[in-house]
Amino acid sequence: MATLSTRTLLPILILLTALGEASTQLIVPSLGALERVLEAPPGSGVQALSAFVAAFGLGQLVLGPLSDRVGRRPVLLGGLVVYLVATLWMLSATGLAEFVAARALQGFGACACLVLARAMVRDVWQAQAGPALARTVIGMLATVVLALMAGGLLNAYGGWRAPLLASLLLGMATLLLVVVLTEETHHHPDPHAGRLRSLARQYADLLGSRAFLALALTIAGTYGAMFSMIAGSPAVYVGLLGLTPAEYGWVFGAIVSGLIVGALITQRCIGRLGPQRLVAIGVALVASGALLTLLITRLFGLSVLGLSLPQVLVTLGGGMVLPSAVAGAVLPNAHRAGLAAGFMGFAQMAGATLSGLLLHALTDGNAWPLLISHLAFAALALLAFHLLNPRPATRLADVPAD
Repeated sequence: MATLSTRTLLPILILLTALGEASTQLIVPSLGALERVLEAPPGSGVQALSAFVAAFGLGQLVLGPLSDRVGRRPVLLGGLVVYLVATLWMLSATGLAEFVAARALQGFGACACLVLARAMVRDVWQAQAGPALARTVIGMLATVVLALMAGGLLNAYGGWRAPLLASLLLGMATLLLVVVLTEETHHHPDPHAGRLRSLARQYADLLGSRAFLALALTIAGTYGAMFSMIAGSPAVYVGLLGLTPAEYGWVFGAIVSGLIVGALITQRCIGRLGPQRLVAIGVALVASGALLTLLITRLFGLSVLGLSLPQVLVTLGGGMVLPSAVAGAVLPNAHRAGLAAGFMGFAQMAGATLSGLLLHALTDGNAWPLLISHLAFAALALLAFHLLNPRPATRLADVPAD
C-alpha cells in the first residue's frame, strides 16, 4: 500500500470482516417477533439464518477467485451494493418466503466483505499476516458481541425492523469508507483465475492437501457447533427459560465474549506455536464445552447457568480455531489467497448451513435437538482435525506450502 497505511487499513478490514456476523447477530433476538409479524410457524425464523449462511458460503467460492482475477476492490464494492439492496428488500418483505429470499441475497453481498478482507490482509501483511488476521477476528468478535446486545435492545424499543435499519446504516458506512479510504491491494492479478476449468483444478489441488482439508473440516465443524447455539438458543433462553429478548442479548453476548479472549490468545501465540497447534487446543475446548453442556443439562435439568457456563469453553476454543485455521490455510497459498480464503469461508458457512438444517429438522419444542446438534458438530471438528492431521506443525514456517 503506497498511500494508505496499515494502521488506517486495519480498522476498515475489521469492519468488513464483521459485517456478515453483525448482520446475523442483530436479528437473532428478533426472530420470534419476525415469525409473529410475518405469520410464520414458530421456529421457522431459523430459515432466514440458514439462507444467509448458505449464500454467504457459496458466494465465497466464486468471489474469492474472481478477486484473484480482477482485483479486490471492484468485487468488494459490488458486494456492498448488493448487501444494501438486499437489506432494503428485507425491510419491505411481507412474508417469510420473501424475507428469506432477501436474506439470502444479503448473505451473498456480505460474503464479499469477509473473503476479500482476508485476502487483502494476505496481500498487505504477507508473511506477517497471521497476527493481522487474528486482529481482524478480535475486532469482528467485539462487534458481534455488541451487535447481539444491541439487537435485543433495538427489538425491545423499535420492533423487528430496527435491527435491519441498523444493518443498513452499518452497510452504508462501510461502503463509504471503502470508496474513500481504500485502494487496490492485489497488484498481480491472474488472468486465468476464476475460469471454470482452472478453478476446479485449483480447488482439487487445495483439497488434495490433508493439512488444508483438516483445517477446512475443523472450521466447518467448529462453526457448525457454534451456529447450533446461535440459531437455537433464542427458543431455549426466551421460549423455555423465560428471558426477555433484551436479557437474552446480554446473556448470550457475555457468552460470545469468550471468542474475543480466544482470538487474543491466538494473536499473541500464533507466531510461536503455529496455527495448527492452536487449532488443536481450540477444537479440544469446543468439544469439551459442548459435551459438558449436554451432561449438565441431563444431570441437573435446563437452567440459564447450566446452559451458559460450559459455553464459555466453546467460545474460547472457537476464538482460537477461527483465526488460526484461516491463517494456516491462507498463508501457504499467497499466489491464490482469494481462492484459499474463499474456500475456508465456504467451509465455515457450510458447517453453519448444515447445522441449521439439522436443527430445523430435529426441533420439537425442547432443548435436546439443540444440545445434540451442538455436540455432533463439535465432535466432527475434533475427529476431522486429528484423523486428517495427526502431527500438527508447531510454527508458521512448518505449514506446508501446497
